[in-house]
Amino acid sequence: MAAEKDSSISEVTSKTSSPDQSLSAPALSHHNEAVSLVTSHKFNGHNCLQWSQSVVMYIGGKGKEEYLTGEISAPKQDDPMHKTWKADNHMIKTWLISSMNNDIGENFLLYATAKELWDAVKDSYSSSENTLELFAIEAALYDLRQDDTSVTQYFNTLTCYWQQLDLFEEYAWKCTDDTTLYRTIVEKKRTFNFLHGLNKNLDAVQSRIMSTKPLPKVKEAFSEVRLEESRKKVMIGSPTLSSEIICPCCPRTVSWRQS
Repeated sequence: MAAEKDSSISEVTSKTSSPDQSLSAPALSHHNEAVSLVTSHKFNGHNCLQWSQSVVMYIGGKGKEEYLTGEISAPKQDDPMHKTWKADNHMIKTWLISSMNNDIGENFLLYATAKELWDAVKDSYSSSENTLELFAIEAALYDLRQDDTSVTQYFNTLTCYWQQLDLFEEYAWKCTDDTTLYRTIVEKKRTFNFLHGLNKNLDAVQSRIMSTKPLPKVKEAFSEVRLEESRKKVMIGSPTLSSEIICPCCPRTVSWRQS
């Protein structure tokens, strides 16, 4: 009897503990995902641009970006999809809060939807921070010169700043022609920007590019300048060829050098 009683208790314990175990696995998985979300750009109040881009890439990669844009709205309570939407909404809010420093995340815990939370962060931090960061980037671009770096390093630094500027741009164009025209103007200015900062020993290739009609795109200009830099390095760094010959007029050795 005792054995049967112990067996029945064990069976009941197994049945009651099993559901808890099955629920803990996904909860732990979501927790781990939340903690690991954009850890390289954890939001600290001063990196809104980098953080927001990391969040968009992460959540977009999960196929849930519509929860940030509001393209998916809450279904009615009696809709079969309401439960799924609610779970996804809570999950995305958890990801967002977990990607912030604790002192910042606590201020956004009470928002009902992921979109409301997302918009609140942008309204609170994006405008003022973007203005300061834009000023810093434009100032850095104005002063940037090639100096002791290679053409490739110089161009990569420029590209990094340009990419940050592109992220800040949120212009509402009325037609696609305006967008195309604007990008053409930006491309031309960036070619000028790149050429302006080159070292003096590259003046020849700079002038050659400037006289090209139409003006090459900035990547084409970089490619041409990089080739010129490589050519100069080969010419300057190549060893001087030397040899010796016997002078036919007199019994002495004559040295000759060839560049």
